[in-house]
Amino acid sequence: MEEKGVTRVLSDEEKKKISQEIFDFLADEFEIDVGEITLDTNIIDDLGGDSILFLEMIEEFKEKYNIELEVRTIGQYMLKNPIYTVGETIKAIYTIIEKGEQLLEELNLGD
Repeated sequence: MEEKGVTRVLSDEEKKKISQEIFDFLADEFEIDVGEITLDTNIIDDLGGDSILFLEMIEEFKEKYNIELEVRTIGQYMLKNPIYTVGETIKAIYTIIEKGEQLLEELNLGD
């Protein structure tokens, strides 16, 4: 049996780095101090962000972490797993990086 979309496991150090990159991205994007952002910060309500911002962030991470997923697939994931807070965003990025193409298979199975 051919194994497609082998999963990747992020180390604690990689997760910490990704979390910091998300905090830095948001602080830079909204021109606020990174200390004003918490895991419970709502990106839309508290910061005034939108879904385009999330896609920009994903594009940045796709390049950095060599993620071979179409934006449409990531959009489908977001529809099934709504993301509002910084903490939810971090978890979603971990999932997208770790599962890669397997995410597409899981989304198709869930239909």
